[in-house]
Amino acid sequence: MSRNNGNSDHPRGSLIIIGGHEQKEGNTVILEEVARRAKEGKGLILVTVATHEPEELAKDYRKAFKELGLNKFDVLDIRTREEAHDPKNVEKVMKSSVVFFTGGDQLRITSQIGDSPIFTCLHDIYANGGTIVGTSAGAAAMSGTMLISGGSYQTTEISAIGMAPGLRLMPDVVIDTHFAERGRIGRLVGAVAQNPANLGIGIDEDTAILVHDEEGFTVIGSGGVYVVDGRDIAYSSLSESRPEGKPSIFGVKLHILGEGDVFDLVKREPVVSAEALQPEPELVGVNEDEK
Repeated sequence: MSRNNGNSDHPRGSLIIIGGHEQKEGNTVILEEVARRAKEGKGLILVTVATHEPEELAKDYRKAFKELGLNKFDVLDIRTREEAHDPKNVEKVMKSSVVFFTGGDQLRITSQIGDSPIFTCLHDIYANGGTIVGTSAGAAAMSGTMLISGGSYQTTEISAIGMAPGLRLMPDVVIDTHFAERGRIGRLVGAVAQNPANLGIGIDEDTAILVHDEEGFTVIGSGGVYVVDGRDIAYSSLSESRPEGKPSIFGVKLHILGEGDVFDLVKREPVVSAEALQPEPELVGVNEDEK
């Protein structure tokens, strides 16, 4: 993995990338992790630039985090690029150690704050040990190249996939959200096949990856995470005269991870724990009918 493009070659912060629809009551393991980091630091700022319903979303998250005991909570809503250059808004972001991007439209995130003082501040917080969180559109925007369109339940139809530059917090990946729920395996494979240097990461709803030191991530939440590695693609018809329809792609590698699993981003492979390698104990004195 290449290093972050902010002020540090090796950011000391973390990323929490959520597949969308994280639980806000009941089993709130993902928001609990976010709240823990905010309480240990300078608090959390919710950035609602992606959504067309900022007040409603802010109200929901304020309630959820209050129930988790987080009192250091602020909201920043940016509607124009001028607001992303406002020193008062930059100061609001700098006062927080956790920055949380909501869902909505990821193009609104990059078009309004890309290459602005808010963007620079975001990378500074990450470089200096803060946590950047994104859910749904906010998650998709984390990558160097972000998916912006492409119908769910379609296969690898390249003409249906739209991509654009992201926030570059996780530069060598492309992230897709609401993954199993919207049948997005085909479009993620198609996105990776266009540039196999990018690792594809699909994240289910109420599921997140905790990215640490840019070198690996851990899965938390109730769903799965799907890693598509195109590095060893043996053949792809994308460069041939078949831009429409389903291309041929051979040799794609797929990893499926669940809660607690760890993935090494440098080696591009899951980390198998010593516990998982232990053989199951034999049941002594129990016959086959009783097993």
